[in-house]
Amino acid sequence: MKHLFFSLLLSCLTLSTFAQELDVNYALSSNGATAVATSGDALAAIDGNPGTRWESAQEDPQIWTLDLGQTRTFNTIKILWEGAYAKKFTISASTDSVAWTPIVTIADQQLTGFPYSQIHTIASTTARYIQFYGEERGTIYGYSFWEFEVYTAGESILTTLEATADAHLVKVGESTAIQLIAKDQHGKIITPAEEVIYTIIPADAGTVVNHVYTPARIGSASITASIGNVQGAAIEVVAYDGANLALSTEDNKKLIAESTPFLGYDAFRAVDGNLTTEWQGCPDNGTEDTDSARTYDAWFVLDLGTLCNINMLAIVFEGACAQDYHVDFSADNATWHTAYNHVGNPGVHHHTQALYGDNLQHSNSVRYVRFWSTKAATQWGMKIFEFEVYGFATDNTATPEVALPATAPTKIISNGQLIIIRDGEMYNVQGVRL
Repeated sequence: MKHLFFSLLLSCLTLSTFAQELDVNYALSSNGATAVATSGDALAAIDGNPGTRWESAQEDPQIWTLDLGQTRTFNTIKILWEGAYAKKFTISASTDSVAWTPIVTIADQQLTGFPYSQIHTIASTTARYIQFYGEERGTIYGYSFWEFEVYTAGESILTTLEATADAHLVKVGESTAIQLIAKDQHGKIITPAEEVIYTIIPADAGTVVNHVYTPARIGSASITASIGNVQGAAIEVVAYDGANLALSTEDNKKLIAESTPFLGYDAFRAVDGNLTTEWQGCPDNGTEDTDSARTYDAWFVLDLGTLCNINMLAIVFEGACAQDYHVDFSADNATWHTAYNHVGNPGVHHHTQALYGDNLQHSNSVRYVRFWSTKAATQWGMKIFEFEVYGFATDNTATPEVALPATAPTKIISNGQLIIIRDGEMYNVQGVRL
């Protein structure tokens, strides 16, 4: 009876120990692991800090060897890659660091989007030593990962939902697919059995059916996916109506005037419908980052060809964006009204600025559109990939064009301050009318 009691007790302790070992990262230095490498700081990949990394010399091959401190049984290896990833590599396991058995072999890996979390699920393996052998680098740099983890994965538990929309700017009545990725506690992609619930704010902005969003009206929608009590980060989709009235071709250029182009990057590049070309409105000095160095005047004028009602502007800025700018509308190229005035956008910020509703004034009966930037956000200049104007023509008869040139502004110094005069009005360097 005593032997039976101790046998049951031992079984309970063994099961309890095994349960506690599930999902434990054996490769942490705090759990007794160590690491060495042919070059670089090998321990940086097992310190549990995703802000430190192992980076090898820039040559092949490279070896990174992990000692778990004791024999472990595991079935999962996770690598959090830095941009310098491996194209061809092998991961092997050993009980004595002499005889090695390959457990992961990758012959031609192509990775994008970093940091990149990669999970290798393997057959249950018992070993003390694990070796990464980098045979061919994926970049000109060395091999580098932020963290290298080893554990016995338990049952997958949904912990993360990642949602992205195929397009963030969509026409009313048309659709964009939502790509949803569900991950477990280790970052492994899984297929949840439960239904996905989408919440749209405002509720009347549109609908989601079979992971496809269709906007019902002009404006922005915040879309959130959830499964059970797990909720993903909201994504934004902005809806417009009508056609892109600014879209130009070589045979039908809407651009009629602009400030001096920089190095041939003329403003036509901002209305050619090509997101790989850009208008560079002011030079990139790359060195001096002062208000005076970033203050300039870069502008262009579009002729839409007829009077139009505009419901949205979409300005696709490159990372070197504008800090201070305004957009103006006119019916006759003589009298201008400020449709939108922007002050303050510090830092390098690649983004699309969608303007609609209350942010877009004087938007009816518009034929001429002017974009005017007076200050870059950084020393890297100001660049725009695309400038899009959405709406409808109000008639089929083009209004006579008033032959007035788009004149450059005049700058004066008054009481020690720079004053800009344009269209007979005075503005300070922030674009505020005086």
